[in-house]
Amino acid sequence: MSEIIGVDPNRAQAYLNRGNTFARLGDFEAGLGDYGRVIALEPKQFEGWYNRGSARVAVGQYDEAIADLTEAIRLKPNVGYAYCSRGLSYLRKAERAKALADFEKGLSLWVDMPLCYYGRGEIHLADGKHQDAIDDFSRGIKSKPTAESLTQRAAAYETIGEIQKALKDYRSALSLQPRLKTAEAGIARLTQSRQN
Repeated sequence: MSEIIGVDPNRAQAYLNRGNTFARLGDFEAGLGDYGRVIALEPKQFEGWYNRGSARVAVGQYDEAIADLTEAIRLKPNVGYAYCSRGLSYLRKAERAKALADFEKGLSLWVDMPLCYYGRGEIHLADGKHQDAIDDFSRGIKSKPTAESLTQRAAAYETIGEIQKALKDYRSALSLQPRLKTAEAGIARLTQSRQN
């Protein structure tokens, strides 16, 4: 892609592709630069705004992510995953009402959005709505299990006394991310309480 950019530095798709490669490799800063170039070359391209917004979420630039994702939504208002990413930014900024509205909108547009389920589940968990949290985490996990979502569902199970299910989730989280402190602590806590 860099070779294509060298030959034709005004080719937005080449910057988009290279930015996506950087993002997949975890080099979000480099990806941000390429996405910015896409936007400069083709400001009406949804993918440039969406991808830059998503990269900004990954690096914790939530205000900037919200601005980018809002522009992406303006360009294509019927793309559910853009709402889910923006909702995550709102959630990380503790703007829960806006986050929940975006998660609901994203799910109304596309029912299989793990990120929206995880975000909404996180809100339910914080609100003490443990069964609603379990239901949302379960729907997300069915599509795309993550160590974090498994530990959050385990915490909800633990709170309502479903110890075997909590242990199973903590162990599954460790299989995805060995040495995950929250999962290790959960297993230690539950096995110790069963021995007492």
